[in-house]
Amino acid sequence: MIPPNDRISQQVAPKKRRLGFHAVRATWVARGVGLLFSLVIVRAFHIHIFVESKLLHQIADSQYSHAIHIAPYRGSLFDRRHSPLAISIRAPSVALNPKVFDPTPSQQRQLSRILRIPESAIEKVAKKSTYFAWLKRTISEDESAAVEQMDLAGVHMILEPARYYPANFYASPLIGYVGHDNKGLLGLERQLDAELRGESLDVRHSVDARGAWILTNAAFAEPQPSGNSVYLTLDQVVQEIAEDALSTWVANSRSKRGFAIVADPYSGEILAMANYPRFNPNDTSQLRISDTENSATAYAFEPGSVVKPFVVAKALEKKLTTESEVHQCEKSGQLHLGKGQVIHDDHPKAFLTTAEVLIHSSNICIYKIADRLGKETLYQTMKDFGLAAAHPQLPLPGATHGTLSAWEKWKGIRFANVAFGQGFTVTGLEMIEGYSTLVNGGNRVTPYLIEKITAPQGTIVYQHTATTQDSLLHFETSKTIRSILHRVTTEGTAPLAKTASYTTGGKTGTAQKVDPTTKKYGKDTRVANFIGFAPVDDPHIVVYVVLDEPREKPYYGGKWAAPAFSEIVERTLKYMNVPSDIPTPKLSEAHPPKKDISSGTPTLQKTSHTL
Repeated sequence: MIPPNDRISQQVAPKKRRLGFHAVRATWVARGVGLLFSLVIVRAFHIHIFVESKLLHQIADSQYSHAIHIAPYRGSLFDRRHSPLAISIRAPSVALNPKVFDPTPSQQRQLSRILRIPESAIEKVAKKSTYFAWLKRTISEDESAAVEQMDLAGVHMILEPARYYPANFYASPLIGYVGHDNKGLLGLERQLDAELRGESLDVRHSVDARGAWILTNAAFAEPQPSGNSVYLTLDQVVQEIAEDALSTWVANSRSKRGFAIVADPYSGEILAMANYPRFNPNDTSQLRISDTENSATAYAFEPGSVVKPFVVAKALEKKLTTESEVHQCEKSGQLHLGKGQVIHDDHPKAFLTTAEVLIHSSNICIYKIADRLGKETLYQTMKDFGLAAAHPQLPLPGATHGTLSAWEKWKGIRFANVAFGQGFTVTGLEMIEGYSTLVNGGNRVTPYLIEKITAPQGTIVYQHTATTQDSLLHFETSKTIRSILHRVTTEGTAPLAKTASYTTGGKTGTAQKVDPTTKKYGKDTRVANFIGFAPVDDPHIVVYVVLDEPREKPYYGGKWAAPAFSEIVERTLKYMNVPSDIPTPKLSEAHPPKKDISSGTPTLQKTSHTL
């Protein structure tokens, strides 16, 4: 039997052991916490005293400092006389701090009306969890003033680069436009974006503990590097002349679209590249993609009779015919080449000289002249004059080039079709190149649009240099062709291409269009075009006018394109101060004296002149 005292000692001993275990565990936990705390103190001491920590700066920046991305300040586009075509300006944009912005319903409606944006768009931006968001970019000064007058918390005005086009819709499909981030989206703005685009700028702003901005004007004081400036060969005045004439005759003929190109036939400089329809790049809110196409470079079409002078020029050059040789041109107006293959002339003539073949635009006789050249030479002639070939010096977005199948593939009537401008396609620039060579003495030129590019400091980073010109025709051949094409306007198919002050020459073309559905030539779809030059003895300009699908009959190029050409030539040459080469008739020649029957002596007829 165990004594009472021993039983008590046995009961107490285990309890002491349990208390000792908890005490040990608490000791180790305390030591661990103390060690960690010591490490934190040591690390903090090390960071703050001995080492500059990028991490702490990053954490602080993320909490109290935020970057605003400002679009680059683009270089300018100028015409040949250094008139601005596209410049960068500072325009206000509306930004929000969504963490602070909290308008009332009435304020939200008012803001929607001022900025002309849906209330849902405002709500969407206001719900963002960021400290910065754009509400609307590049607004007007009036809109900016109205928003600032509302004095809304969290709404800020930021001046950022915006694009302005002084000429509005003139040359718009060629020049293009930029988006809100100042990136080129169309035309030269897109093609030359790498040259025009400057360096982006990130401006930092701070926020206080409540998220409100701490932003001073000094934050925008840093100069923003701009892009390069580009100087074009375009002349803004000639561009406006071409566009005014083109829009008039597109409307008169009720055409689907049209374009006109004006160039220097000796240098290849493009003085104007007009398109219709067009758009206003200063207001793209209602922009239609169909209004943005640069048809002068992006449209390939069958040209029709405007290619006939190339055939005659080559035949004259190779002495396969002469200007006065008489050809049998089928009085019936039909020439049968085989079963179901017939060449037609709308205005048949029994006999025509080589010159008259162009003057009266005979399909039958141009084929007979081309037959002397042969398929391979005709193919090479078209290529030599620049048809169906790309233009590396005008690499515009959407630009295309014509197509001409290999001469070995020409079967049946295809050879004849090529001779009078059907069965292959060209572009406006290709025709400008061909006619420049045709009338400038026979030297091949390549059209170009960019004269030079300069850096912001003024240094030239690119300068166009003239390339060695290949001679395709003798000067006398070119002179003969100019004389023949002058007769086209005085006694042939293009009397409406004449002007009051200058002699003109050129060729009409009325080409059928292939229906994309039936793959056959449409009954009433035509391309009416005219290409010519002036003055005849010393051409200063070559002008090409193309009207696509005129709906007013007759669809002839001589009816609709020729008068547009005449208007462009008359106004452009006067602007260029080119002397008139048409003698002004003397008063006695213009109004012969009337004979006074009563006295038997002559008297002068009274005249009136309107200036």
